[in-house]
Amino acid sequence: MSSEAPQGHLTQDDWTLLLARIEAGACTPFVGAGVHDGHTPLPGDVAMQWAEAHAYPLEDRWNLARVAQFMAIEKGPRWPRNELAAAYIEAKSSRAADAEPAPEAEALQLLGELPFRTYVTTTPDDRLERALRGGTARHGGKSHARRPRADFCRWHESLRSSSLATIFEEDPHYVPSVEEPFVFHLHGQIAVVESLVVAEDDHFDMLVQTARHPSLIPPSVQRALRGGPVLLLGQPVSDWNFRVLLRSLCGGDFSGLQAGSITVHVKPSDADDALLRYLERLYAKLSIKVYWGSPQEFLKELRTRWSAAQGK
Repeated sequence: MSSEAPQGHLTQDDWTLLLARIEAGACTPFVGAGVHDGHTPLPGDVAMQWAEAHAYPLEDRWNLARVAQFMAIEKGPRWPRNELAAAYIEAKSSRAADAEPAPEAEALQLLGELPFRTYVTTTPDDRLERALRGGTARHGGKSHARRPRADFCRWHESLRSSSLATIFEEDPHYVPSVEEPFVFHLHGQIAVVESLVVAEDDHFDMLVQTARHPSLIPPSVQRALRGGPVLLLGQPVSDWNFRVLLRSLCGGDFSGLQAGSITVHVKPSDADDALLRYLERLYAKLSIKVYWGSPQEFLKELRTRWSAAQGK
């Protein structure tokens, strides 16, 4: 019989299933901008800055895709990508090399200490890679130093026709592991500015191209997303764009999502019980359970339970 849990919390059975899937290497974090290091710019902040500086005429000034679409029309399609890359590079260069990690970075540190093999992210910077390189994961009774590899989705034809080989083309024998995890950047990487998915047209084009050419998502990532629970961390799963993306990756009816998939959200301060129950029913239709809390809170509890299961 399944153990009971308060609304928005996981049952003991939920945690047991999750730990078993992590042990088997069949659980994948899907990391969004809400998991950040306290230094890199947040999409909403970038959108607000652009909207203020360039007289954006609509009310949704926090929506980066919408504001970037306006800027692409005003300044040209490359402008949003170039400016977003510049914002990330400036933030990184202004951070002192010996600066103490910001409190917000704890979730990244915890991700580095848990033995996931594949990480999917919509963030374009290297925050995950840096956290993994600084982490040691416990698995199979041993501690493993981590040497991540990373790549990006070649959603635009110009990226596929370039000389940029994928990680798997460079090393056909590479298989993501605890020691050498794989970080897949769905929305591009700062190092390759043309790969960035910023404006609405970019999002639409990426969805169309990945639907037409499923191989744009590496087979190992497809297997990871469909072969075990997905942990949605810092992702606006109620956002239309993200739900379409998740649907395209995990099957038209979300049938690819496995039992135990979890979304982590901070409970809205003004939400009543009726709204929370509705949201939980909505996610349940997507085969997703809700954990109401921050990514830090969820990952801290997960690490505690994982350490206990590993006898540490």
